[in-house]
Amino acid sequence: MRASIGAAAAVFRKEMIETLRDRRTLVVALVLPVVLMPMVTLGVPYLAQRQREHREMAASRVAIVGAEFAPQLLDESVARGLIRLVGVADPIEALRHGRLDAVVEIPTNFATRVQTGSGQVTIVFDESEARSVAARQRLQDAVAGYAARLAEQHLLSRGLSRADLAPIQSTSRSVADQRRLGGTLLAGLLPFFIAIWAVLGGQHAALDTGAGERERLTLDTLLVTPTSRWVLTMGKFMAVTVASLGSVFVVIAVTLVSLRLGTAWGGLAELRRASVVISAGPALWILVVSTLLAAFLGAAQLALSLLARGIREAQQYFTPLYLVITLPAMAAPFLEGWDRSGWTYVAPGLGPMFAIRGLLLGDLPPTLLTATLGSTALFAGVSLLLAVRSLRHDPESPATAGP
Repeated sequence: MRASIGAAAAVFRKEMIETLRDRRTLVVALVLPVVLMPMVTLGVPYLAQRQREHREMAASRVAIVGAEFAPQLLDESVARGLIRLVGVADPIEALRHGRLDAVVEIPTNFATRVQTGSGQVTIVFDESEARSVAARQRLQDAVAGYAARLAEQHLLSRGLSRADLAPIQSTSRSVADQRRLGGTLLAGLLPFFIAIWAVLGGQHAALDTGAGERERLTLDTLLVTPTSRWVLTMGKFMAVTVASLGSVFVVIAVTLVSLRLGTAWGGLAELRRASVVISAGPALWILVVSTLLAAFLGAAQLALSLLARGIREAQQYFTPLYLVITLPAMAAPFLEGWDRSGWTYVAPGLGPMFAIRGLLLGDLPPTLLTATLGSTALFAGVSLLLAVRSLRHDPESPATAGP
């Protein structure tokens, strides 16, 4: 047993030395997360917020068809700078070509229908353009405000007020504190980042220790040694898992630091209301889940790499694995209700993602966490057995070749 552990450690040291010498692994696992994560966590939301603020400040370009039938309909919005009236010969065509944000169509009998309580205007907009969608909302608010003013005039003429029409008012307050808001923010970002870099962090190490060694013919040298296939596989597996796990830890650390700096900077309104802090208990379990996920992916990538006859073939085998992990990570925030289903936490891609989300939100039951840990460990073990089998039945190895 001691000899086997020493042999596995020797293989691990050899693979780690070669991995650290590989610039691609270092760049993907360590450099890219440090460069990309601040851009993704802060840069993209900041640009989106700037664009939204610019869209909210810019006046919507609107043309009115039949303006003479309701001359005061948009006066208040125009005075506030929310809407800018534009005169064009063909409003609908101008809207299609982006020269207008919306068109208001007022029927000829508008005034008569208003007296009977059936007044109606039509707002024409382009659903594919964000500016046009914003213009529709502004016009709907303007029409609702105009209708409210007319209703108030009718009430006053009858000796009533708006309070008589709506004697009850409602207010609201949120029970979510800053930490809960911070957990929600992290739950939307961190599981996806962990999944992506758990896959990318170990891919070059897996390619090099399996298919790469086959192409360099160094795998045959290892296979003729008295060391068992199990020991060789364990050494390679540990090297791939360490590369993947190192990338995951860097991503977690950089994401948290970026968000904390963003909170101090105050450039994002969403961050100003959130406290980006993970308690010690959930943080520990997140690391445990991430470690098992990295082990599962490391074993799966190693098995596929040993199965392939070359690096290019191994990369083709990796593609379905990427999809199994990344697609559930992308879809998890939108799968409402799935977090209450037990089978979700034992699925290869969904389980760790929902477990990490639940830990960040503070609502993950221990039974579901146990299910995720057990299933992910099982998948890692099965993948490791497949890796050993791929190495043991290597058709090109001298140890298994025929006379």
